[in-house]
Amino acid sequence: MCGLCGVIGETPDWTDALASTLPKRQERLRRIKILNLLTAPQRLTISDFHGTNYIVQTATGKSSMANGFMALLLEIENMAGEKLDVLSPDILSYLECL
Repeated sequence: MCGLCGVIGETPDWTDALASTLPKRQERLRRIKILNLLTAPQRLTISDFHGTNYIVQTATGKSSMANGFMALLLEIENMAGEKLDVLSPDILSYLECL
């Protein structure tokens, strides 16, 4: 995808319906921080792109853009080469400690 198409807007997803006391941008950065902790073993980093998209990058510099949280999870799996089960007991217990 070219960069221009990605700037148009983020696709809403089911996680947006959750009540949050944080402003939208701050909540987005909080999610990215948690995902970076979860994907560190795969040597992936996730970053924000203009508040509308996500960039997933490998340690070798390969990068990909995702629009929306569900697309981001799929892109993480593609780049890591393995499934990321965000509902696994290990990940959920880890997230509860944060």
